[in-house]
Amino acid sequence: MKNILKILILFLPFLTASQEVIKGMAMIETKDGKHAGLPGAAVYWLGTQVGTTTNDKGWFTIAYKPEYKKLIFSYIGYRTDTITVTEPREIHHMMTEAGELDEVTIQSEKKNTAVSYLQSANIVTINEGELLKAACCNLSESFETNPSIDVNFSDALTGTKQIKLLGLTSPYILIAQENIPNVRGASQAFGLTFTPGTWIESIQITKGAGSVINGFESIAGQINTELKKPLRDNRIFVNAYSSLNGRLELNTQFKQKVSDKWNTSLFIHGNQRTAEIDRNDNDFLDIPLAKQINIMNRWQYTNAKKGFVSFINFRYLKDDKQSGEVDFNPDLHQLSTEEYGSEIDTERFDISAKLGYVFPETPYNSIGFQLAYSVHDQNSYFGINEYNINHKSVYSNAIFNSVLGSTLHKFKTGISFTYDTYDEFCTLTNSS
Repeated sequence: MKNILKILILFLPFLTASQEVIKGMAMIETKDGKHAGLPGAAVYWLGTQVGTTTNDKGWFTIAYKPEYKKLIFSYIGYRTDTITVTEPREIHHMMTEAGELDEVTIQSEKKNTAVSYLQSANIVTINEGELLKAACCNLSESFETNPSIDVNFSDALTGTKQIKLLGLTSPYILIAQENIPNVRGASQAFGLTFTPGTWIESIQITKGAGSVINGFESIAGQINTELKKPLRDNRIFVNAYSSLNGRLELNTQFKQKVSDKWNTSLFIHGNQRTAEIDRNDNDFLDIPLAKQINIMNRWQYTNAKKGFVSFINFRYLKDDKQSGEVDFNPDLHQLSTEEYGSEIDTERFDISAKLGYVFPETPYNSIGFQLAYSVHDQNSYFGINEYNINHKSVYSNAIFNSVLGSTLHKFKTGISFTYDTYDEFCTLTNSS
């Protein structure tokens, strides 16, 4: 028995060498166009448990039998290939990267008005679909088709509209434009008419106490308007409107891609109402006469790789209103008692900048900085009383966002600065 084992041991290398095997290499094409071996690739016969893996240079050796016909090459990220083998031979097989998965498109209908259930605050979002229900509108008219808030005329003389939330009027509501307080101070009375509806992308309404991140002037709620972004805006947009009460309006928007990172948009709005309407025959204008030119230039910088996004806005506004008796002529009756009338001439310039940085490796960490400067100059008179005001305002805000332990616990901290200067002139005449 011992002699038989010794003979088997002596002849075992010859028996092994006589077994038929297949040698080969699994290869890939490198970025520079050369060929290299693919280590760790699986090579096995179809329908069997006979298999192996390639070594660190991509070479493999696998046993072969005539009944083995299909040799399979497999590796994660590469296409699984099957080749037919009819005889023992050296095989060099080129692996190709797997193609992308088939695209999956999910479509859903977005509501024109939606309530956020992910935040503790009561926030209602109005998008463009809801704004399109109004044939012509500015911000003060954007809520007429939505019951979220009440908009009422504060006085019949100037046609000024005022917002109410929880029973309180505009001075107790923080009205912001892209999270920068906008309708405040000297623009409190007529500021809602200074934002054309075609410029608005969406409106967020917060009822009740909200965050003080964007300002401390909110008691009854907050209203924030998001303007159309240059990156996603239409290349050319033209909108015209006219009505029987003499209102004419023209809106034009132009977008231009300056570079891979810079986009700009130009918004031009003009409206006028020249028809003198007195349908109740009380000798007073039912609707004030008005003219407005409103121009805004927006710039957007986006660098997704480095986590930067920024906006720069420049805006000029000229708004003139006339109200009073139908026969009132400003050239003849200004500040006189012959015919009662009023004129409100407003000129305004705004510049604002926003810079945001998201840490690429920790996207839940971000820093935001906002800076805005505005000059509001209003000259007006009501009958024989004058009221002029010049309001300069500076606003800055820096916010840091991060998490505590996990993304389930988020916090925001920062600092803000607001500076206002008013120069008012008022004359009151005691007629008694």
